Amino acid sequence: LLLVVATTTVTITAALGLLSGTAAFSVHQPQHQSGQSASACASTQLTYTSSTSLHMFSGGGAAAPKEDDPEEQAKLEAAAKSMGMSVDEYALGMKARVRLTETLDGARLEHGDDRVSVSRDANNPPKFLEITITEAGKALGPEGLSKELVAALKAGADDSRVTRADAQKDMMAFVGEEMKKLPGGGGSA
Repeated sequence: LLLVVATTTVTITAALGLLSGTAAFSVHQPQHQSGQSASACASTQLTYTSSTSLHMFSGGGAAAPKEDDPEEQAKLEAAAKSMGMSVDEYALGMKARVRLTETLDGARLEHGDDRVSVSRDANNPPKFLEITITEAGKALGPEGLSKELVAALKAGADDSRVTRADAQKDMMAFVGEEMKKLPGGGGSA
C-alpha cells in the first residue's frame, strides 16, 4: 500500500489486487457550513464502489417468476432440474441468496478513529468502502497515516469475515426452517 499525502488531497494507491477492473473511486471534499472554520470540516473521503455481482443459482433473479409467465416458469423448472432440485427448493435457494446479499451489502462496519476511519460493508472485496482522513490524520505524516490506515483496513477486513460467517449461519438456519415447510419436508422431486 503506497500512500502519498499532499496539502489538499490524499491519493491512495492500492497495489493489493483487491479491486476489480470494474471499480471506481470518487473523492469527496465535504462542504463546511457557515460559521465553521475550514479546518473543523477538513477531511477527505475516498469512496470505492464496485459493480461486481455475486451469483449463486445462476443469478436468475431475486424471486421466483410469476406463475402467469409460462416461459419464465419453464426456465425456472429447467434450472431446478439441472441442479437436481425441486422448483420449490430452487426458489428457496434464490430467496436465501437474495437475503444473504442484502445482509452483506447492508452491513456497515466502522473502524479507525477521528483521524483515519474506514467504513465498509461485509463483502470481500467490499462493494462499499469509505475512507475518511482528517487534517489530524494528514498531520501524522506519510508513515503514521499509512500505519493507521492499514490498521483500520485490517480491522475492517477481520470484522467483515466474522460478519460474513454469522450471515451464512443465519442463511443456513433460514434454509433449514424453510425446507421443513416445503411439500414433502424438502425432499427433491
